[in-house]
Amino acid sequence: MKKTWLILSLVLPSGVWAQSDKVEATLQQFPAADAEHLQSALSDLTKSGEAGILELAAGLNQPGDHSRAEYALWSYSAYVAKGNHAADRLRSSQAYQKALKASKDPDAQTFLITQLQLIGKDEAVPTLATYLSDERLADPAARALTSIHTPAAQKAIVSALPGAKGAAQLAILEAAGKMRIQTAQSTFLKLAKSPELNVRKLALYGLANLGLPSAQPTLLAQASKVNYSYDPSEATNAYLLWLKRAGQNPKQTGVEKNALELIKFSKGYTRLAAEQIVLEKTNKATFTAFVERIAKADYPASDKFQLLKQAMAKASNTEQKRVVLKELAQVNHPAAFYFAHAFMDSKELQKTAATTVAELSLDLPELCTMKDRELISNTYPFISSTLQEEVRKHISIMPDLHGLKEAEKEEGFKALFDGSNLEQWTGNKQDYIIEEGNLVIRPLGKGQGNLYTKDEYADFVFRFDFQLTPGANNGLGVRSPLEGDAAYTGMELQILDNDAFEYKNLQPYQYHGSVYGIIPAKREAMRPIGEWNSEEVTLKGTHVKVVLNGVTILDGDTAEATKEGTPDHKEHPGLKRTSGHIGFLGHGSVVKFRNMRVKEL
Repeated sequence: MKKTWLILSLVLPSGVWAQSDKVEATLQQFPAADAEHLQSALSDLTKSGEAGILELAAGLNQPGDHSRAEYALWSYSAYVAKGNHAADRLRSSQAYQKALKASKDPDAQTFLITQLQLIGKDEAVPTLATYLSDERLADPAARALTSIHTPAAQKAIVSALPGAKGAAQLAILEAAGKMRIQTAQSTFLKLAKSPELNVRKLALYGLANLGLPSAQPTLLAQASKVNYSYDPSEATNAYLLWLKRAGQNPKQTGVEKNALELIKFSKGYTRLAAEQIVLEKTNKATFTAFVERIAKADYPASDKFQLLKQAMAKASNTEQKRVVLKELAQVNHPAAFYFAHAFMDSKELQKTAATTVAELSLDLPELCTMKDRELISNTYPFISSTLQEEVRKHISIMPDLHGLKEAEKEEGFKALFDGSNLEQWTGNKQDYIIEEGNLVIRPLGKGQGNLYTKDEYADFVFRFDFQLTPGANNGLGVRSPLEGDAAYTGMELQILDNDAFEYKNLQPYQYHGSVYGIIPAKREAMRPIGEWNSEEVTLKGTHVKVVLNGVTILDGDTAEATKEGTPDHKEHPGLKRTSGHIGFLGHGSVVKFRNMRVKEL
């Protein structure tokens, strides 16, 4: 097929278009079976020159399946975009532009613009700029210009910005922000107060990404309006981004002061992010002061740990690392204990790390597994005799994880698990296994199997510890038979990661501690994911009480709760049972259990 015919085919009706045998033969090689065949196909496409590429691109404007042609063009674009293929890249760019100008099909146009995003340079800018006013194509065109990111591409974006409307305005605003075009700042400042949410959001982002001093008052004012918390315009995130960008400019002063001011008025994620910005600005003279301030701050232990961990990564010498380890001893969080222990392998840090580990062990009673005891014992050769004596005494009075405290023995409790076997249990012993003395469910299949006590219980007090993984979902079955869904044939008390995103729209009676479908529990007292929780369930007649980490989260009566019908409008025959098995109900998540003990009433 002659080149003249190719060009005509782009503008003539689809019925007169036909594909040359040569290009058809090349096209049949895609997708290639392996790297060798791919290279051969790409070589053939290269030999076809601009005419061959143009012919393939022209075919996108015709009815039918274009997947093979698109695959071939994607492959070729990726090929010429890297390596020493300057002439082939330019020919392809020119072919794509010709096909794009002749095309009337939005899908084909979008595809061709995307190819220019991959291979285009300044020669493609004038063509791409013509699509910035098109509501449908402004977004891919702006993305392509952002990828090219030359002065000419920036000029095209800035020129299109004043008159842009609707979807085109949003696309161009986003591109200007990503390209950090300083001449767009006046437009950003104007639109940062726009009543249109998406316009305001992108203008704030653009201002922030520039990181210029003059943007600070506007960004701070917008973040202040939303109390430095999240809102749909992401004003607070924009101010945090400005602090980060401004902090990257060594000539810009006052960033640390701005961040410290933000810390005074913010909390949660915002405060944590601001502290991270301050950390980045620390130097040899201010590092120690930063670490000591964090250790003394009234922050959650998890936040303190994250900041001190990041400070350790920034520490540039042994002395700074010692400072971090010393202050970690004030952070009552299990993660600090394990993190500090890792530095006992360093000769320079051994003594400091060991002292931190030992001191933390005295303040974290939940560190009582066999593995924890071993890690604590490792500190003995490196800590003072006084501290060693305290630690030894502490270990000696640690509760037996698989036995009973003296008071529990006197009360009549019975241990249901000794950390070595499941002799007192029946059911799914394939997914429920023993690891390091803990009972762990690791679902091999759907994880729907249940593990029950062999004995049945009527009225009782059941105590146990559990540790959740993110998004974990399990259940505690009570007065349950061995068959059927315990939530209905018996009763199920939820074991759940209440804060997981996927559970944000549950009914109140579906959260942790609730009698499933019947009585909702209070959503409080749960420790952070990865920490051990202690729970006590008392069942006497129709009265149910659940205490989580010392806080009563449910105290109700199933008969009272269902006198007008069940809240979930389902049948719960299990509510009438007077005895049954206690069990853990798998729902496909990894959960750990320990310290299971029961007292019959």
